[in-house]
Amino acid sequence: MNSRSGMDIIYLDYAKAFDSVVHNKLMAKLACYYGINNMLLTWISNFLIGRLQYIRIANACSVSKPVISGVPQGSVLGFII
Repeated sequence: MNSRSGMDIIYLDYAKAFDSVVHNKLMAKLACYYGINNMLLTWISNFLIGRLQYIRIANACSVSKPVISGVPQGSVLGFII
């Protein structure tokens, strides 16, 4: 810093890491690497897959779109994963 030469800085934010977890990849890893039984995999899959989201501003709403990644914030599963 004293020599006034260039410096690169990289910031990493792991707090939001699970906002980007792709559901299908998560399910495959849970099944293959962690040996989670089918009944629990089905429960987790039902919890994650098939959710929709939309944006509402005042009285206007966007079209609903499927949620393909992330874990619902504040959920028990969000704390486990």
